[in-house]
Amino acid sequence: KKTDTLEVVTSAVGVAIDACAVFASFILATWIKFDSGWMTVERGRPPDLYQHYAVGALFATLAFLVVYRSLGLYVRPQIGSFVSKIPRIVRGTAIGIVLAAVMAFAVQNELQEFSRAVIAVGFLAALVLVPLERWALFRMEWNLARHTREKNNVIILGTDTVAAHLQRTIKREPTLRS
Repeated sequence: KKTDTLEVVTSAVGVAIDACAVFASFILATWIKFDSGWMTVERGRPPDLYQHYAVGALFATLAFLVVYRSLGLYVRPQIGSFVSKIPRIVRGTAIGIVLAAVMAFAVQNELQEFSRAVIAVGFLAALVLVPLERWALFRMEWNLARHTREKNNVIILGTDTVAAHLQRTIKREPTLRS
């Protein structure tokens, strides 16, 4: 099957923006915990704080992307409303944070520690940032699909009501144009 270039590009952009949103969530959580003054820091600010947490955030981001991919969040074309995608996004974020926490506590030792508060705040930040950027991407893809040239390379065999229904659906749904 020949893959549509627009679908490949929008899927790649989705992966890149998801990675940026998850990574930014953990860096924001690190700032909130250690530098904002909003939370108490009992053991003091660790040296090389952002370098240490950026490496952890990078591995967490990769875990999130694998989970999102396994849940089919990068499948194109996107069909249906955005609201129907929210449960998968939240489920993927929850599974991703569990994987990130497991990885953080697996590598934790006396030299490298990850704050539980950073993981919790990162989860909350990802629950806000990822759906927001996903909604923006969904709207962008929808508008791109609506304004692309309509080409129908689909042959519908038959004359019954199912064929008529398929034809109407393809004309109505811009993301199904092929």
